[in-house]
Amino acid sequence: MKEQHKKIISRVGAFALLVIILNAGYWTYHHRHSPISVTNTDLPQISVLLPESQNITLTDNYIGRVDAINQAQIVPYISGYIIKISATGGQFVKKGEVLATIKQSEYVAALAQAEADVSSAMADLYNAKIKYERMQKAGNKAVSPTDLDNAEAGYLTAAAALKKAEAGQETAQTELEYTNLTAPFDGVLGNINMSVGEYVSPQSRNLMEVVQYDPIRVVFSISDKEYLNHFQNETVQNLVVRLKMANGDIYENTGVIQYTENVVNNQTGSVAVYAEFANPKRKLMPNAYVEILLERAYDDAVLYPKNYVDMRSDGNYINVVQNGILKTQKIHIYGTYNNQYVLRNDFAADTYLVNENIEPRMLNQKVAIHLPQAEK
Repeated sequence: MKEQHKKIISRVGAFALLVIILNAGYWTYHHRHSPISVTNTDLPQISVLLPESQNITLTDNYIGRVDAINQAQIVPYISGYIIKISATGGQFVKKGEVLATIKQSEYVAALAQAEADVSSAMADLYNAKIKYERMQKAGNKAVSPTDLDNAEAGYLTAAAALKKAEAGQETAQTELEYTNLTAPFDGVLGNINMSVGEYVSPQSRNLMEVVQYDPIRVVFSISDKEYLNHFQNETVQNLVVRLKMANGDIYENTGVIQYTENVVNNQTGSVAVYAEFANPKRKLMPNAYVEILLERAYDDAVLYPKNYVDMRSDGNYINVVQNGILKTQKIHIYGTYNNQYVLRNDFAADTYLVNENIEPRMLNQKVAIHLPQAEK
């Protein structure tokens, strides 16, 4: 009988121990998966969020136009007959490459004449110089002042004549070089509007056009407010420019913003932005329209619900809790992401962001925080 009694007591003790363990496990689980809150019931409880730093990229869309950095129409500087066309339409040409040639014989002859004029002027200057120097050495007893002055004038005139002849030679040399129509820069040649044997002159129509493709420029406009936000308060280096082409493809190369226009368009209130893109495959053509994807990356940003932001004339504010006190703090808004504001992380380590609407009378009072913990 006594032995049976001991067994019953042992079983009851084991059951009680099991109940204690299960109860401890329940309260541990409940504690880990329940919101964190201040238990002081004398203080009003405020729902808050932690200002979690995130890396966020915002994208703004604009319409842009592709524009050639260099684009030149080829017209002759001199007159003459075309004797050779060395290039074809659509050809890639290098700077200085000969595209066509004007008949050169008369310009070769003009250069030879100019060179002869220089030689003659040099001889005249030599004689005038020798004569003037001899009269100077002879002195006033042998040479009258008038003769000395005339010799000096002859020497100066000969020197001027030589300079004139040299200028004529340089002009003749330049005109001979102009008989070759050359590419002013690397680019792609357009349609050729001339033929061999045709007489051309500086008054002729455009003979051909060269367009630089690589690199190429894209121009788009932003508002004056965006200009202040993106190009003044933030660094341009944080901006990445991408393109969506007419067929919907994203262009493989990103662009670099070179500069912005130096005035605001008084009709649209916008500022033109110029971005440069590498274009080795010539996918981007001048005058084509593209969609601009202007990406702004922030490596220390905080997401916050829009409906709790107080926008005032002197700035934007939100409610925060610091050291248990409910306060307001001015914020800087970068933009919108998934229907939330992206804020600059200007928050101190002990700051909580209020996640509900607050009555103004509660400001500057001590409160208890209610911080829901993310479920695992």
